Amino acid sequence: MQIILNGEKLTTEELYKFGQLAESPDSKYEISICPEGIKRIQASEAFVQEVVKDDKAVYGINTGFGRFSEVKISNSELEELQTNIIRSHACGVGTPLSRSTTLAMWIVRLNVFARGHSGIRIQTLNTILAALNKGFLADIPSRGSVGASGDLCPSAHAVLAHLGEGSCTYVKDGKIISAKAADALKDLDVKKLELGPKEGLALINGTQLTSVLATFAIEEMKALLKVANLSTALMIEGLRGAHTVLDDKILQVKNQKGILAAGREMRAWLGDAGTEISKSHENCGRVQDAYSLRCAALVHGAIHDELLNCEEILNGEINSSSDNPLLFAETKESLSCGNFHALYPARVSDRIASAAATLASISERRTALAMNAGSSQLPTFLVKNGGLHSGFMMIHVTAAALVSEAKSNSFPASVDSIPTNDDKEDHVSMGPTAGYKALHNIKLLRDVLAIEVMTACQAIDLLRPLKSSPQIERVVAKVRRIVPLLEKDRSTSEEIAKLSANLESMI
Repeated sequence: MQIILNGEKLTTEELYKFGQLAESPDSKYEISICPEGIKRIQASEAFVQEVVKDDKAVYGINTGFGRFSEVKISNSELEELQTNIIRSHACGVGTPLSRSTTLAMWIVRLNVFARGHSGIRIQTLNTILAALNKGFLADIPSRGSVGASGDLCPSAHAVLAHLGEGSCTYVKDGKIISAKAADALKDLDVKKLELGPKEGLALINGTQLTSVLATFAIEEMKALLKVANLSTALMIEGLRGAHTVLDDKILQVKNQKGILAAGREMRAWLGDAGTEISKSHENCGRVQDAYSLRCAALVHGAIHDELLNCEEILNGEINSSSDNPLLFAETKESLSCGNFHALYPARVSDRIASAAATLASISERRTALAMNAGSSQLPTFLVKNGGLHSGFMMIHVTAAALVSEAKSNSFPASVDSIPTNDDKEDHVSMGPTAGYKALHNIKLLRDVLAIEVMTACQAIDLLRPLKSSPQIERVVAKVRRIVPLLEKDRSTSEEIAKLSANLESMI
C-alpha cells in the first residue's frame, strides 16, 4: 500500500487504515511526498539557510525554546541545539503507544512538512522515510503531553529513535522485533538522523498525537454507530416493538439529516414488508414503546451528525500547518504563532467520548427492557425455568457497570488547563487525555453493544417459530456461531469478548 502526501488531501479514513498496517509484520507499505510538496520543502529549507547565514535571531532556528526564546545560539551550536530539544523533551512515562498510533503520527507530521512551512531538509526527510518504510518505529511512552506546544514529549520520543537512541520495534524476516534503536538502524542499514537548524523543533512541534487519537476514535465510532443501528433493529424485533417509528414520513419531518440516515439504516434491517414477528403483535393493544426504542433513530441520528462535523474538523487539522514559527519562503517571513495548540482535535475527542457514552446508555436501556417480563412479554431475564437459572440477569448488570463507567469518563478533558514552561505556555489543550478517554469509552461501548446484540438474539429465539426479516435472520445465525442460545446458566465472559471483537462482521 502506498500513500503519497501533499499536505492537503489526507483523510481520517485513509490515515486510520494506513496506520493499522504497522500492526502486521506482513504488511508492505511505502510513504512518500508528492513532487509539489518536495518543491515547497526545498523552498522552506533554503529560507532557513538564509536566516542562518544572516545570523539574525529567529525563534526556533538560532534561539533557545520556550522561556529561553530570548537566548541567542551561535551558528556553531545549532546542530547541538536541535538534538538537545529532542533529548530533553523525551521524558514520557506510561504504557507505550501502539505501532499503528506511532506510524499514523508520522504520517500526519510528514503531511505537515509537505505544506512547506516547517524548514526541514530533504535529506532529513529521506532518512526518516527510509526507516519508516522498513517498519522502524520508536517506542513512545503514552503519557507526557498536554497538547500544546504541540504533542512535544511523545513526538520527541518518535524522533529520538531515529537519532539512534532509546528503543524501538522494526520488521525483519516477517517478524516484529524489539530492540535498541541504534542496533535496529544498523540491522536495517539506515543512517541515524543528524539534525540541522530548526529541524528538531519542526519534528515535534505539532498536534500529531492528539489528532491521531481523535482520528482513531472517530473511525471506530463510525463503525460502531452502524452496529448500534443493527442492535436497535434486533431489539425492536426481540421486544416486538413497533416498526412504524421508522416510517419515512416521521423521519423526514424532524428536519435533521442524521435521523434519516439512522432510521433508514434500522428500517433496512427490518425490511418494509413487515415480518412474522411484527405481524404477530399488530393488535396487541400497546400504544407506544419505551423511549429507548421509539427515540432510537433520533438519538443515533444526533450522533451521526456530530460525527460528520467532527470528521470535517479533523480532516482540516491533519492537513494544516501546526508549526511555530511558521516559515513563508515566498515572503521571507518567520512568524511566531499558536497553531500547535491542539484544542480542535481535543474537543473532537471530548465530543466522541460523550457520544460513545450516549450510545452505550440508550443501548443499556434497551437491554434492560428485555429483562422485565412486563415490558418484554418474555420470560424474566430471558430464561425458562427462572429461579433455578438466572439467565441474563447479571449480563445486564455488566452492561450497567460499563455504562456508568463511560458516563464518569465523559467529563471533557479539554476544559482543564495546567500552565507549563514557567507560564510561557499558560493555556494548554490536554488533547491526548481527551483522546485516551474517547478510545476507552469506545471500548466500553463495544462491549455494551455486544451485550445488546446477544440479548436481542436471545429474545428473538424465544419467539420461535416466528421469523424476522431475512437480513435479521442472517445476523442471528452469525451470532449463534459465537454465542449459543442460553437455555441453562453458563459463564458468558468469553462469549461477550468474542462477539465484541467481531461486531463489525455482523454488518
